[in-house]
Amino acid sequence: MARPVSDRTPAPLLLGGPAGAPPGGGALLGLRSLLQGTSKPKEPASCLTSRDTPSPVDPDTVEVLMTFEPDPADLALSSIPGHETFDPRRHRFSEEELKPQPIMKKARKIQVPEEQKDEKYWSRRYKNNEAAKRSRDARRLKENQISVRAAFLEKENALLRQEVVAVRQELSHYRAVLSRYQAQHGAL
Repeated sequence: MARPVSDRTPAPLLLGGPAGAPPGGGALLGLRSLLQGTSKPKEPASCLTSRDTPSPVDPDTVEVLMTFEPDPADLALSSIPGHETFDPRRHRFSEEELKPQPIMKKARKIQVPEEQKDEKYWSRRYKNNEAAKRSRDARRLKENQISVRAAFLEKENALLRQEVVAVRQELSHYRAVLSRYQAQHGAL
């Protein structure tokens, strides 16, 4: 007995949950209610066209419920002053931003004689020093953002691995229930 075509809209995929709830508790809620007989009344099987399969889930729409409170000092170091605070939960780095940067050899310093250090020389030195400072600050900011985002992803990954284990255990349980049902009543 399968659900009618009109009842086939998949339930939202919930990962995580409130404190104290078993991990992955919402992920197989539809299957649980189907096996326990608490789903909607069934229509005749003649209106069914295929098996009840879940629709694909866009990974970017899945929200993992977890607590992640980065150190405010880290967030301050990862945010541009006067702009929105860096949010490691929402920020996505492009492939280009995450590419390793080549190590450049510094050019040899050339000593400029004192008699050639005119106004033009000091103007160039000042501009170069300011550009170098901006470049170092931008690099430091990007490194801080990446490290905060990496900490968030590490924690999210650990939580998701726990949920995968819980969902696999739950799936194993439901497969055992299904096989016992099929042994008693025949194939579905």
